[in-house]
Amino acid sequence: MSNDRIWILLGKQFSGDISPEELSELETLLKDDPEAAASRELAAAIWQAPMQEVPPAHDSKERIWEAVSPQLQPSRRRSVVRRLAAVAAAAAVLTAAWVLWRSTTPAVQQLSSAPGGKSRVVLPDGSTVWLNSNTQLSYEKNGFGKQHREITLTGEAFFDISKSEGIPFIIHAGKVNIRVLGTAFNVKAYTGDSAISTTLVRGKIAVSFGEKTVVLQPEEKLMVPATRLAPVFQQKHLEKDSSGQLREISWLNNKLAFDNETFAGLAVKMKQWYGVTFYFESANLQQLRFSGIIDTESIEEALKMLQLSRHFNFRVNGKEVHISN
Repeated sequence: MSNDRIWILLGKQFSGDISPEELSELETLLKDDPEAAASRELAAAIWQAPMQEVPPAHDSKERIWEAVSPQLQPSRRRSVVRRLAAVAAAAAVLTAAWVLWRSTTPAVQQLSSAPGGKSRVVLPDGSTVWLNSNTQLSYEKNGFGKQHREITLTGEAFFDISKSEGIPFIIHAGKVNIRVLGTAFNVKAYTGDSAISTTLVRGKIAVSFGEKTVVLQPEEKLMVPATRLAPVFQQKHLEKDSSGQLREISWLNNKLAFDNETFAGLAVKMKQWYGVTFYFESANLQQLRFSGIIDTESIEEALKMLQLSRHFNFRVNGKEVHISN
């Protein structure tokens, strides 16, 4: 029974699907096994062997040995032969399962930025993505940039997409799908946001929701309500600020810009910016409105700046910000 368990756990280890508890169990079983090294070496050889169609069960033992024997050290072969006789059936089943798992399970690459942080990544196709605070991006690694270019986004990111003939770049953000060929744009789709927004800087993109599609032109912004079932789009042309930048992508320059924003709405943005959570003493405080730009200020300095235009008190306790009258 322990032999079969060792093979199962070795399979999980080499596939990267083993838990810390199972890894500890495996190490204990191997330590108590006089031929532990041979078991691990044989499992590694099977895993690394090129994938082939699995033949009928009657020749599984011979096929496995032919595949792994050249990769084993001569001193190991005699003990491995004896061990293989006992576990050939289990190894054959395990090998078939590994082949099936490796051929059908997508290898997903996940990228993320921490709350209050930002990061820049280059995708396999050469596209560059800047991740805003608390953002997750994932894509299937197999064939990315050659057979497909599809990613899933939660949070906010700015994309500078490399052109690739015949392979459009597709972003899945909540219930919205964005299709591009080569362009630069921003997508904001945090969990809990009231709307999913897309801002186009250059090029052209098609934003789809349900059966409706809208094509954006440079310096246009499209917002899709996140909670409504009907495909209602809000499209508008954007104005640049005094520095010649679009306010929607000011975060790329480490600036949090806001214009006539309610305190409740600003609190959501500051939560992403600083990694803090706001608590308001009253609903009236949430309706206070502010305009300005936060640059390199700390959370305390930013709140003191807001106090210059509206009266309120605040208390910062770790990752919590309490607003009171």
